[in-house]
This record gives sequence, C-alpha cells and structure tokens, in this order.
Amino acid sequence: MFTLKQLEVFMSLAQKQKVIDVATEFNMSQSAISMSIKELEKIVGENLFERIGKRLTLNERGVLFLEQISTHIDALEKVYANFSSQKIEGSLRICASVTISNYLLPGYIDEYSRIHQNVKFSLKSANTNDVIRMIKEGIYDIGFIEDKCNDEALTCKQIATDELVVVTSNTELAAAESHYIDALSGMQWIMREVGSGTRAVFLDAIAPETINIYMEFDHTETIKKFLKLSPNYISCLPKISVEKELQDGSLFELPIRGYRFDRDFILIMRKDKKVSMLVDDFTKFISNSI
Repeated sequence: MFTLKQLEVFMSLAQKQKVIDVATEFNMSQSAISMSIKELEKIVGENLFERIGKRLTLNERGVLFLEQISTHIDALEKVYANFSSQKIEGSLRICASVTISNYLLPGYIDEYSRIHQNVKFSLKSANTNDVIRMIKEGIYDIGFIEDKCNDEALTCKQIATDELVVVTSNTELAAAESHYIDALSGMQWIMREVGSGTRAVFLDAIAPETINIYMEFDHTETIKKFLKLSPNYISCLPKISVEKELQDGSLFELPIRGYRFDRDFILIMRKDKKVSMLVDDFTKFISNSI
C-alpha cells in the first residue's frame, strides 16, 4: 500500500514536472524523490510518468490516478488542518467522587463548555475507590477524588479543600452549642457506603471512637431525605452538599467539640498518560477556577 507522503510527492511532481523543484519543496534529495516515485509505480504496477526533455509529465494512466486520489488527499488535508488548528475540541471522559460530581463539577463543566463549544463531556459518579480503579484501568481520562491519594501509578494534585459537618433535623440537638462525639455515637447514623471518601475521612478522624451505623447509602441526596424524615437520624456530610438545607432550616449542623473534619479534593491521572492539549487546558482551567 502506498503512503500519504508518496501521494503528496506524486501530486507535486505532476504539477511541477521537475524533480529538483519537488525535492526543494519537501526538503529531500532528488534521488529520494525519484525513489519515492519508482516505489509508487511499482505498487500500482505501471508507469505514471513519461520523460519529455528535462520534464516528467503524466501519461494517460498517471492522469487517471491523479484524478482518483485528488479528492481523497484534499479531504485528508482538511482533516489534518482542522485537527491541528483546533486542539481544544474532542471528548473528555471524567469520573469523580459523588460529592465532586454532584456539587462541584457541573458549574465548571458548563462554564468550560460555553468557552469551548466543540468539547463534549461524559461524567461518571462513583466512590473514591472506584474512581481510582477506573482511572488506573484507563476507562476515564481524568478523575477527582476526596482526601488521600497514595497510589504510585497516579499523579495527584490538590485542587480544593472541603469541610465535612455532622447534620440532623433534630431541633433539640441543634439547640446545644456543641456536642461530644461519644454522646452522639449511639444515635442512628446514616453514612455513605464503604469506599466513600466522606465516610473514610470522618471515621478516621474520630477513631478510636465508633458510631452506630444504622443505614448506609451510596448517594448523599438519599441520606438527606432520610435525615428530614426523622429527628432520630444523624449523619456526616460534605458542607457543600447541605448548604441549601442549612440555610432553609430543614437540617442543622452539630459542632463537635475538639474536631474539625477537613479533606482535600484531588485531581488524579495515570502517570503514564500522554496528556493532550484538551486535557491540559481543562485541568488548568479547573485548578485556576476553584
């Protein structure tokens, strides 16, 4: 099969008719140009040029060959031109922990899409452990997780800090200025599932104290609905996820004496990933915006 370069040399020679002129255009030797044409003629199985004096002109088969390839070459050159000039376009696959995908990324993705309208996004929500796994397996391009990233196969960059808060709909508990964690440990706690960054940060922070995990769910919104159903329930959730409820009074924050539950939001990618201009531009946009 002939190469694109061989076809480009052929088309140039068909126009210029002098090997020296084509060699100058492609910054190649005259012998290399001649060899390229000979190899092309060998592949197609017949001569495409005839020599008239110092010029090489297309024979009847060469004219037909030029007609048949010209449309395809033009199309390929347009693809190359578009692809080269519009680096900030394409499809970006992102997976993020539930808090980040639900409460942080949508606004930034929307803003970026308004600037770069040729970029398409897919966003997968999962817990931190699953995000790490899917990034390592190459299923997604960029990942966002909560708190720690110690995997040697990944590059990890802190992009923001988040606060966790203990919340309930219990007005009697909300009336107190603060609480000791052991006084609340026996209540009916509703927590995120095992593998959640929110759960891991909170339980690690209060250790060796333990709590009565009454129910667990994989979505923050589900937990909030249960908290509103009964004053007996209590949870620890990202503050960013309950700001509206804290403002409208449907949920209350319970300050815990001696504790502040902070964690980092981390951008992760495989260390061996070849970073495209699109990925590089989007990650810089996120880092500078948050």
